[in-house]
Amino acid sequence: MPKRKHVLVAVACALPLTCAGLLFPAIQRVRDAAARMSCHGNFCQFGSGLHNYASANQDKLPPATVPHPDLPPEQRLGLWVMVLPYIEQDNVYRQFDMTRGAGDPRNAEPTSVRTKFFLCPAGNEYDYETKTWKSPTPLTHRVGVAGVGADAAALPLKHPRAGVFGHDRQTTLPHGFPDGTSNTLLLIETARDPGHWAFGGTATVRAFEPGAAPYIGEGRPFGGFHGNYWLGTRSCVTALADGSVRDFTPKTDPAILEALATVGGKKALPANW
Repeated sequence: MPKRKHVLVAVACALPLTCAGLLFPAIQRVRDAAARMSCHGNFCQFGSGLHNYASANQDKLPPATVPHPDLPPEQRLGLWVMVLPYIEQDNVYRQFDMTRGAGDPRNAEPTSVRTKFFLCPAGNEYDYETKTWKSPTPLTHRVGVAGVGADAAALPLKHPRAGVFGHDRQTTLPHGFPDGTSNTLLLIETARDPGHWAFGGTATVRAFEPGAAPYIGEGRPFGGFHGNYWLGTRSCVTALADGSVRDFTPKTDPAILEALATVGGKKALPANW
């Protein structure tokens, strides 16, 4: 990749100024499109991993955190740790002591593992030229959807504001989705304050908080990575509970996103949303 970058720069320098000015936006469009397609592929793999987890666990999706009576959600092991064996990361999973928290010394080695799989390629978290990571913390830009409201992850199963993932609840596929799996958000990307991929709490599961709308865009709760030149705006990659992947934009009605964020909120969605 570094060599390709140098070639593009060399070509641009050899062109007249006007042509070079046209070339760089075109290159950026290609890069943005490639990053978005890569995100789509990763979200598909995450969605498949969650469905495979459910198939191996009586049709139940994982809770937002590994249950632990003595630890708050933010100190527990999070959603992605339980899914590791189903996204081809079983070797990392086997290193965890599931009876202990994410910050426990016994889990220091597996929680130090870094993988680009959890990151949006448009986030530039990994520098390919220097082969270094920009953040001292192994981050994730992919989070599970907890529902609507600041307390969504703590709500009981079947609460009208509850989403797929809660700290101490598990949603069953497909019967636990009164709104339908194709009308329920499973995962969403975020550029805002990304957390450690192995920890519970807001690091790996987040809700739509009505006071924070609009929800999508730079500096907003979700999205913030992808430029979509065809739509003239930025887009946010999501995965629905039926396994499909879909983009939303800052123009998406917040009410639609809130309806999609709940499992059984029974909020009507407009046609062709």
